[in-house]
This record gives sequence, structure tokens and C-alpha cells, in this order.
Amino acid sequence: MFDNVAFPLRIHTDLSEDLIRDLVLIKLQAVGLRGAAGLFPTELSGGMIRRVALARTIALDPSLVMYDEPFAGLDPIAMGVIVQLIKTVNRVYGTTSVIVSHDIAETASIADYIYVLSDGRLIGSGTPQELMGQESPRVKQFVKGLPDGPVPFHYPAIDFADELLQNGSRG
Repeated sequence: MFDNVAFPLRIHTDLSEDLIRDLVLIKLQAVGLRGAAGLFPTELSGGMIRRVALARTIALDPSLVMYDEPFAGLDPIAMGVIVQLIKTVNRVYGTTSVIVSHDIAETASIADYIYVLSDGRLIGSGTPQELMGQESPRVKQFVKGLPDGPVPFHYPAIDFADELLQNGSRG
């Protein structure tokens, strides 16, 4: 795991190995994994793998970090850890984060501003508080996780009772 985080520093800088060591330990400390520096990827949980990826990402102190579904497949504890880490990275390193996610509550707890896309179009935007109060049925369905609305749960079909009567003769 140590070498994974050190890789971008070794490739993109002329820093000494001593300085790289210190920077890697700082980044692993930031994600709570300094004590696991000697572990191999096969020894890590899913949440730990995400945290190592974040340490590697911030190794070069980027001003912008893009996340694609950072909460997918995580248990509630690991998800809470990742949410806190993203907030901490933003605050401590002055990083701007762009998060693409279907996890509204977690994203809203981090975001200053949210854009809601549907069918390749922007359907809503605003602060998390503004989005929660939007009247647009499509935005409301998405941010509140409603099972039915403009995006129907049921695929279009003829009336169910009619279909049962039609197929009654198939026996």
C-alpha cells in the first residue's frame, strides 16, 4: 500500500525517498491508514481500498478532485468515513471536489452546490437546501427517492386485469 501512494510522487517529482516517505506517511495518516502502510491490496477491505485511493489522489496536493460514485458498495460505517474524509480533504487541503453520485443524502452533506442531471439534461440545481424545497416533480422524485412520479416504476403496459383476461385462455 505504501508504494501505491508513493507512486505518483516518484513519477511526477524529483523528491528524495526520505521526503517521499514522509509525505506518504502524512497522506496515509490523513486517511487513517498510516498503521496499515505495509499491507498488500489483497489484505484491505473495500473501504480501506477507497481510502488508499484517496491518499494516492491527494499525494500531489491537487486543487481539484473528481469522484465517481465514491459511496457505491460501502457499508454505512465505511460510507460515513469516506464522507468525513472528503470533507476533511476539502477543508484541510483547500481542495474543490466534484462528486458524481446517486447517493443524495451523503452528497448533500458535503456539497455547497448540486446539479441534478436526468436523461442527459440539467433538471435542477442549487444548494442542498434549495434542492430539497424544489417544486419540480422530477427533481423532487430524485432527491427524495420517491418510487413513482415522472419517472415511473412500472414499465408501460396494458391494464393488468385486461392482460390477465386475455391470457386466461393460454392454460
